Amino acid sequence: MVSNRIGVLPIAVVLCALLLPHIAAAQTSAGPMTVQKIGNSAFIAPDFKFTDFNGKTSVVAGAFGGYLIENAFFIGAGGYGLTDPSSARDMWYFGLVTGVYVNRDRPVGFGFKALIGGGEATWGQTYAAYPPPAYPTPRRGGPAAPVYVTGGYQTGIFVFEPEANVVVHMNKHLSLSGGVGYRFTGDPYWGYYGYNGYNHDALNGVTGTVSLQIGGGGN
Repeated sequence: MVSNRIGVLPIAVVLCALLLPHIAAAQTSAGPMTVQKIGNSAFIAPDFKFTDFNGKTSVVAGAFGGYLIENAFFIGAGGYGLTDPSSARDMWYFGLVTGVYVNRDRPVGFGFKALIGGGEATWGQTYAAYPPPAYPTPRRGGPAAPVYVTGGYQTGIFVFEPEANVVVHMNKHLSLSGGVGYRFTGDPYWGYYGYNGYNHDALNGVTGTVSLQIGGGGN
């Protein structure tokens, strides 16, 4: 076994001596094959969303940012809030943001990202009072009639918001992005209160997005 190893060593040395000049020539030659290093980078993006909130066109402002891996795969976080909050209208949410971008080395690229997280929302809603008042108005020949109340309903929400984007790379570290998405929400108390629950669709809606990406390389 030892003699075999000793015999292999000179052969390996000879092969290395023969191949090294060719490897060096291939590295220094100006042939058609080039190797471009694709690195990792980070960016942050102020973000504005135009959307429907409980039947009214509203603006949601925030930002997202994170790490761009191999100039294509994005992972980070983002947070947003309604720009016209009041005691009867408010929403904020934040969460993990993941996505993928293509053509980052060209003037115009494309991307798809999604936020998954949670927050809180308040909106006007008519609902059945719970617990019911002590003296509800009885219905003739039937059980007591439900009592409905109109007011602000506040609850925690789950949010899933996918979005498709077109990205214009203005320079190496600045890009303008526009996109369309949809906000899906979930209410942990959906169907718990009242007879018909709350209007769960009040917080769902199409979103139109404009954002400015700062950093992240580019073209």
